[in-house]
Amino acid sequence: MSNKDKIIEAFKKVKALKWVKSHRSNNTGIGKTFEDVIGVVENNLDEPDLFGFEIKSHRAESQSFVTLFTKKPSHPSRGANACLKNKFGTNYPNSQLKELHTSIFANRYNTYKDKYSFRLVHKTEERRVYIEVYTLADHKLLDNTVYYAYEDIEAALKNKLHNLFYVKAQQKQDSDKTELFFFDSAEIYTDPSLERFLKLLDKGKIMYDIRMGAYQSGKKIGKPHDHGSGFRIRETDFKELYANHETID
Repeated sequence: MSNKDKIIEAFKKVKALKWVKSHRSNNTGIGKTFEDVIGVVENNLDEPDLFGFEIKSHRAESQSFVTLFTKKPSHPSRGANACLKNKFGTNYPNSQLKELHTSIFANRYNTYKDKYSFRLVHKTEERRVYIEVYTLADHKLLDNTVYYAYEDIEAALKNKLHNLFYVKAQQKQDSDKTELFFFDSAEIYTDPSLERFLKLLDKGKIMYDIRMGAYQSGKKIGKPHDHGSGFRIRETDFKELYANHETID
């Protein structure tokens, strides 16, 4: 039996369970629940979850962006997003510690706190994607020291996302307000490419989220805290990233 057949068989066993109580409250509950049920140990390793497939889950009605991968920038090699936070972030209430949460695209400048603009700048001759910061009023460049090299983006696509199993779930609440999921369909995507990724980036269909904060208490107080900075895409655009697609009902 091939790995694809194995994961399809495992999914159908989960589907046969019908409604399953969420194993975790908040937005991460759906992914945690599916991985627990299908027998995947939660991990942060840069390798696929099960039978060579990366598993992602979402609510059927959701139109939000889905995380492709979280990976630190290629340069500077240490603390790149923390440096941007320290330079351009805003203070937490009643604190000197800073945070920086903003969504960045390649096809337009964003607006951050009525002061700065961020934009992804794709430079093909350098084989890099820069996170550039500008003044809001006249888009004068303030910083372009942080970038992703092509080879690091491609490695993330090939190592983590080469085979993607994307699960959809219906959602409801029971009488005590506990969330339940019915994992009723899935999509299999295989063979993404750097070329497709960059085309989607240029079209504004892939965004980069910076979600940097700082620990405000405890032993790590003041140290940077990355809440999941990374590249994200809408489900409807997955087909443009991958060469192959198959629906599993």
